[in-house]
Amino acid sequence: MRIFVFEYITGGGCVNEEMIPSLKAEGDMMLNAIVRDLTELESIDVLISRDVRLDSLSLPTSIHWVEDDWWSAWLTCVNEVDAVLPIAPETNGILESLCRSVEASGKLLLNSSAEAVSIASSKKATVDCLAMQGVPVIPTWRFGAHPRFNNQPLVVKPDQGVGCQDIHIIADEAALIEYVKSRDPIIEWVVQPYMAGQSISMSIMVGHSCVCLVGTNIQRVVQMNDGFYLLGCVVNGLKSHQVELLELAKGICEAIPGLWGYVGVDLILTEQGPVVLEINPRLTTAYVGLSQSTGRNLAAMIMQLAECPGALPTGLITGECVHIDLELGRVA
Repeated sequence: MRIFVFEYITGGGCVNEEMIPSLKAEGDMMLNAIVRDLTELESIDVLISRDVRLDSLSLPTSIHWVEDDWWSAWLTCVNEVDAVLPIAPETNGILESLCRSVEASGKLLLNSSAEAVSIASSKKATVDCLAMQGVPVIPTWRFGAHPRFNNQPLVVKPDQGVGCQDIHIIADEAALIEYVKSRDPIIEWVVQPYMAGQSISMSIMVGHSCVCLVGTNIQRVVQMNDGFYLLGCVVNGLKSHQVELLELAKGICEAIPGLWGYVGVDLILTEQGPVVLEINPRLTTAYVGLSQSTGRNLAAMIMQLAECPGALPTGLITGECVHIDLELGRVA
């Protein structure tokens, strides 16, 4: 089987604009990790696209170099393979568009469905779906439809965003209004109360009526000025709350049909327990250390799901702590 692995940042999606170094480094780490896992499997041939400004990978892959029109390059690559694994931001509907493109092509999509991605791409839609299922979530409102807050710190972020990009802590209601007025009017903002706790994530594998928790991770998120910054994570560094997180994972998959393969979930671990912030229906940074942590080839699990939708060990897979440092671009 020939598989096209498309990492948007390094694969040409930013070819006509300046590439953000931190996103490039994170994208390359994920790309290298999934390609390495796939190329360890028999009868798998991997194709990637690559921004012409970057070096090639030191892995056995075919490369389609992208000079200007990344969408044409994308369509060409999709046409040349049997299956596609997209890694892209949810911002501006990019990941959803890629998934719809694969579905329309008739090729095998190694990712959640476009419909599931559409829901997960919106922080407000995600929270609404999960709350209806009884999954604990952080209260979230669209700007302009939120209640008035009396001198309470707030968090404002784009409804469609990725990582910690453009997330800000706002002191109060007046500062919130002033901040949004100063930004691009096209952006749809959501507002949340600031919630104290530990930043964590979980990595789950999702098949047909089966959910496997493969990572309970500590996020190394720091507050600087009025923003948040992800420095890295400790894969399987969280040894508590695992049973509770597995039940949350099951509830999430019941609330949003179409989640499939690898899915990441960002949470806050509060004194009352874990609370869901958002869902990432794609590979996340934690994937970089998961095969090493668990002693399992996670790409092999994805391919097994593609062959047999119920082929997952249900429950919890434990692993050793693996440290991912995004600043240094290394795994230890």
